[in-house]
Amino acid sequence: MVTTTFKVKNDSGDKLGNQYILVYLTPINNVDDWLYAAWQQIRPGTGGTKTFTLTQEISAKMISKDGTYETSDVQIPPAYVSLLTNEEGLDPVLGKPVLGTDPTIKPPTVTKNQCGVKNMTGSPGTAMYAQWFVNDSLTVQSKPLVSAGGTLSAFELDTKIYWSVGTKQTGPNYTYNQVTTQKMYNLKAGTTLVNVKLTYDQATSQFEWTFDPA
Repeated sequence: MVTTTFKVKNDSGDKLGNQYILVYLTPINNVDDWLYAAWQQIRPGTGGTKTFTLTQEISAKMISKDGTYETSDVQIPPAYVSLLTNEEGLDPVLGKPVLGTDPTIKPPTVTKNQCGVKNMTGSPGTAMYAQWFVNDSLTVQSKPLVSAGGTLSAFELDTKIYWSVGTKQTGPNYTYNQVTTQKMYNLKAGTTLVNVKLTYDQATSQFEWTFDPA
């Protein structure tokens, strides 16, 4: 798994002000079935550079409909699935990931590139939202509840990364259409370093982005 370092320089003069550079990641599958969170929110000072990394370590947790209960988060490798269960009527928990082709969760539920959580709760069955994290930072939350009875939430990270300038964000609150209006950078496989520069065009009164992969 390749680690990509992003070095983000603020060359916009004083135009960033009290705003943030917002970075969004997107999944490949069912893009309209998610609410999107700002994966990174950074504020490099004028002329300053902020560094963060992307290693595509994927984890998930489940959230109750009313938001009063959440499971612990579980790291899930590609081709693996974590089962949500509620033994003895306790609140649900996510278990240790098992291979997606394991006979206990047949039929096969994920591809070799997907990570999954499967709602196996019963007596009572409990529908919950799925949240997916990349490098421990929230990326998306399912719009529909993941219902009991073996319903699957699968996640595969896309290579498209979206950039914008805006106010600080809390939680997942963007739709896919809102995310994709932002500046898109397509991360090529094997890239280990991307130098990103934010500038401001006085003529158009717009922020501009440049991406220089090393």
